[in-house]
Amino acid sequence: MPPKKSLTRDDWLRAAMELLRTRGVGGVRVLTLAQKLGVSRGSFYWHFEDRQDLLSSMLEWWEGQMTDTVIELDRAGRASPRKRLMTIAERILEADLNRYDASVRSWALDDRNVKKALRRVIRKRVDYVSNLFEQAGFTPAEARTKGDLLAVYLMSESTVHMGETLDSRRRLVRRHVRSLTNEKMQ
Repeated sequence: MPPKKSLTRDDWLRAAMELLRTRGVGGVRVLTLAQKLGVSRGSFYWHFEDRQDLLSSMLEWWEGQMTDTVIELDRAGRASPRKRLMTIAERILEADLNRYDASVRSWALDDRNVKKALRRVIRKRVDYVSNLFEQAGFTPAEARTKGDLLAVYLMSESTVHMGETLDSRRRLVRRHVRSLTNEKMQ
């Protein structure tokens, strides 16, 4: 039997986020996570002080992995703002980067700190895409409206188009981005 690799903090956070997605915040328990990962509960404490530390870390991980990473990758690009908007939308879809958004929104209903984090992340997403719309030549008011629409759509796309194939969802996302950027539909 091969030796078990030691788990990283990121391994724990990914597993915890999956529990949040499938069972809600009440299902995110240390023992459940340890069992899912096939390790003792004691190894959890190498990475987190307690469950509350895990929950706080989950929010930081979600923001970093599902928002900051997308923004940083986009900032490294040199394409036109319209192309960058399309690339962001496609990246979110292809990598399923909105998969935890509905779970975090549900969690925020009962937790003031989660609500603050959710608002911060939504504002960061809206501000970023709104700025791209402005760079594409839209007025600040138009850019904000389009930024709101695109960010909210991308956060809920997987729920709205549940059951659709990835190809179908990709076509819909591209159509929405083209519509918002006033590009001709193909």
